[in-house]
Amino acid sequence: MLSFWAWYSGDKAGIQTIIYTDNPEYFRPYLAGISVHYELLTPARLTQMRGPAQYVHRVKALILEHSFELFPSHDVFYIDTDTFFTADPVGLLSRLEPGTSLMHQPEYLMVDAVREFARFGQQHYPEQFLKLLENEVFEVAGQPTRFYSRQVAWNSGLLGISHEQLPLLPDIRRVLDTFFERTGWFVSEQLAFSLVLQNRTQLQSGQAYLFHYWGRRQKHIMDRQLSILIQKNFAQASLAERLYCVHQLTVQWQREVECDRLREGSLYAFAHRQPTAGIKYALKSLTKGPLSRYFVRRLLALGRRHLSKAA
Repeated sequence: MLSFWAWYSGDKAGIQTIIYTDNPEYFRPYLAGISVHYELLTPARLTQMRGPAQYVHRVKALILEHSFELFPSHDVFYIDTDTFFTADPVGLLSRLEPGTSLMHQPEYLMVDAVREFARFGQQHYPEQFLKLLENEVFEVAGQPTRFYSRQVAWNSGLLGISHEQLPLLPDIRRVLDTFFERTGWFVSEQLAFSLVLQNRTQLQSGQAYLFHYWGRRQKHIMDRQLSILIQKNFAQASLAERLYCVHQLTVQWQREVECDRLREGSLYAFAHRQPTAGIKYALKSLTKGPLSRYFVRRLLALGRRHLSKAA
């Protein structure tokens, strides 16, 4: 939230900030000076939102529906917790109009999901999902609708939905419920948003405006950075001082996390005997940050392991 307001240059009166949390008091000192509507997520409320299958990502669809109940004439611009803005979002918000929706970024064609998830030993989920698409007809906007394997899966760390598209949200919820009940796939929520929104709207990417760090290592990096930032003296600073500090840090954070992703990509490539890709990612990481001792140690360990196997 602070990164949004640190970068935003538009009409502040037209923006209503909402935070869904189990602990509103934690946020108040850091967001002092910003008008925030807090929605309390009690354990009972979360249990209800997760539904019969207790699917954790189903909560996102219910949050969007509830946001429209609170502010029915507003467009809704949702961001995951593990995101921060790196550019002025005024240009992104201007795209949100009737017939257009926003998600973070396209990731893969549905037909390619088997290969993508086979790297993690999870190919059975997309295999079941593709069979479901072949055989199932869904209802969207009152019309029988089919989804196809050549459609694109998008990342849902960002969701922007115009209030004119409000009637689609119950359909999205029903679609994601079917996806999860029939496949158990943890990405069922983002697949439902991806397929329904690209079916009924022009779907656009917000990748250029914010950074979404979902990897486990990247979360550890950002947790460490945030624990350094969020101290008593930061909460006691003026709003202008807090926003200036965050504005400066977001560019640094993005560079550090991107560098770590490239190093991990390099290590993965070398571990799977793809030296060209490994070298490419390693060289790219040097454009983001200095050489890391941890990275060098991991590379040397991989080299020793392969030499041992060859011997």
